[in-house]
Amino acid sequence: MDNIDAILGDLDDTLARILDTPSWAQQIITATAGHLRTEDPFLALTDEDLTATLDMVTELITGHLPTAVADDAMQRAAAVLPQRHHRETCDTYAWRMLQAARGI
Repeated sequence: MDNIDAILGDLDDTLARILDTPSWAQQIITATAGHLRTEDPFLALTDEDLTATLDMVTELITGHLPTAVADDAMQRAAAVLPQRHHRETCDTYAWRMLQAARGI
């Protein structure tokens, strides 16, 4: 009986860790938002800046993963990215990205 309790306890701990760990897509969005908020947060965000930052962060987070997993994570992240507003600052867009990450 002690062995079963130990196994179930280990499974509970493992499941709790899995559920508490953000998905790869959430990590991409959160890290991208963090980068945007720290690098020139008051400048207007351009499509080029957003794409470059997303590409850099995605490579850092998913570079060690199989291609199919990395591609899926990026597709999931891209699916919830908010539409960029004209002359929106990096900081404002980053805040909206963090709100969108909750939907994944």
